Amino acid sequence: MKAKLKSFSFPFLTPVLIASVLLLFGFLLIPIVFGPNFAMNYKYIFRLALRISTLLSTLGFIYSAIGYHFKILRGDELKLRIHFEALNISFTTSIVSLFIIIFIGINFWPKMLNWTLIFLAVIAIITYVISVEFIKDKYR
Repeated sequence: MKAKLKSFSFPFLTPVLIASVLLLFGFLLIPIVFGPNFAMNYKYIFRLALRISTLLSTLGFIYSAIGYHFKILRGDELKLRIHFEALNISFTTSIVSLFIIIFIGINFWPKMLNWTLIFLAVIAIITYVISVEFIKDKYR
């Protein structure tokens, strides 16, 4: 059993990730397509469908994250080093951004402190993608 797990190659990573994003954000289009009262008229069905879709998209995100993790670990040492340096830059940027957002939020924007995690996630993803490109150039 352990040998099967070691050789599992996580197929269809990108399609699963794209399907998860579309499934998660597809429900934002329902009020636009069917009208604003559709979700209110069928709220129990809408809530059940929303729970099922978020569960499936979460499972897709977890599958993709684990798959990309193992692909990076099974790759060569240079890709692993690029990934770790990009994570270092992204983590440091996220911590600095957290302190800035909390300071600004407490003093100037207290009602938006609930959105801090979303802001940090966006900042972390963007800095990771940008730092990977800069680090790739560094090692070329």
